[in-house]
Amino acid sequence: MPDVRIPATSQQVFSNQHSETEPLLGRTGAVSQREDAPFWKNLFLGTGFLAQIGLLILLVTVWVSIFSLPLGLFTLHPLFNSVGILLLFEAVLLLQPTHTPGQKVRGAIVHSILTGASLVLLIGAGVAIVVNKIRTKHSHFDSTHAILGLVVYILILGQTIIGFAQFYTPSLFGSIENAKAIYKYHRIAGYTIQLLLLATLLAASRTNYALGPLKFTTWKVAVGSSLVALGVFPRIKKEKLGFKL
Repeated sequence: MPDVRIPATSQQVFSNQHSETEPLLGRTGAVSQREDAPFWKNLFLGTGFLAQIGLLILLVTVWVSIFSLPLGLFTLHPLFNSVGILLLFEAVLLLQPTHTPGQKVRGAIVHSILTGASLVLLIGAGVAIVVNKIRTKHSHFDSTHAILGLVVYILILGQTIIGFAQFYTPSLFGSIENAKAIYKYHRIAGYTIQLLLLATLLAASRTNYALGPLKFTTWKVAVGSSLVALGVFPRIKKEKLGFKL
């Protein structure tokens, strides 16, 4: 990937953090990016390949169902959501194995770009379903999926805004050290949101429209979601969440 000029404040956020030198396939959470490895390989390190398989299953399941029907305003909701969710998980998978200051800064920039793009798509998906329900005079928040979806949208919006501020404008928190101190809460919130996203996908597969016209297969969504969870969560570094090892 091309070199990116880093703001001085962003460099300082990571400059004092110690490198985590761990074996590639060591204990849970030990997967680390090698110095000479391409950045994109972070997506597949350790259990990451399971997440990639799961994300592919989810994307194909959604897109095959959607494109089997006439396209309309409603179809923007699952299409935008599926790509937005894909970008959100890839943003985390890319950042997880970084461990040197340089890798962390580069990873955080790519992470912020992908999460920003994901947020735009998710907002578009939310607007599409709201406008569609208004036009068709359907009730809002009449299913578990709809309620979970609203909660997740709100959480992702707040998480993205806080994450951008922590990295690019840490002075808003009083100091760079203050911004660094709450990174563990940003990570914990991020993983919680990912679990809620997977739960929302499963709930979506049980709605009347999904079981009817879309002919969604819930077991495919369950398998894809399980693989994503198995790919992401074993790579969590507990020390980054503030837990002592």
